[in-house]
Amino acid sequence: MIEIEVKARIDDFDDMGGRLDELGAEFQGMESHVDIYFNHPRKDFRRTDEALRVRKTDGRCFLVYKGPKIGDANTKTREEIEIGIDGDLCKDLVEILDRLDFRRAAVVRKDRWVYKTRNLEICLDDVEGLGKFIEVETLKEMSMNAEEIFDFMEKLGVSRDEFITESYLELLMHGV
Repeated sequence: MIEIEVKARIDDFDDMGGRLDELGAEFQGMESHVDIYFNHPRKDFRRTDEALRVRKTDGRCFLVYKGPKIGDANTKTREEIEIGIDGDLCKDLVEILDRLDFRRAAVVRKDRWVYKTRNLEICLDDVEGLGKFIEVETLKEMSMNAEEIFDFMEKLGVSRDEFITESYLELLMHGV
């Protein structure tokens, strides 16, 4: 699947949550994520612009591959392959990657409040060490395009010059 994502820093979750309510977004719930990022034993994912992570969230576990960024400069658009794994097996999955010489690159911890509207998923993220963000994303297969996400962000009061295309991992690695 191809994921199209736009992200920006925000100051206030309550204010943004109110704006989302006004636009008809439905609150789906809150999740806590621990993302363990790995680097390949023979190639540097920083150079190839790829990512491999194990996400632990509320008793569930996901192995996620993200391909290099594609598309325009205002979005973070990339291929994403995600496999859900029984939460009890998460520790075993991490151990397999360790034994295959994948190196742990970083851990990203965040609390996420999830909203949905139309074909968009909106996340208010509080990322440890980075602060508060809004992410709006859709899948290319949902027949949405980046302009529709831009319009939605503008309705929320977030302009294009506030968009961030780096991942949380990249922001943490650069000390931003």
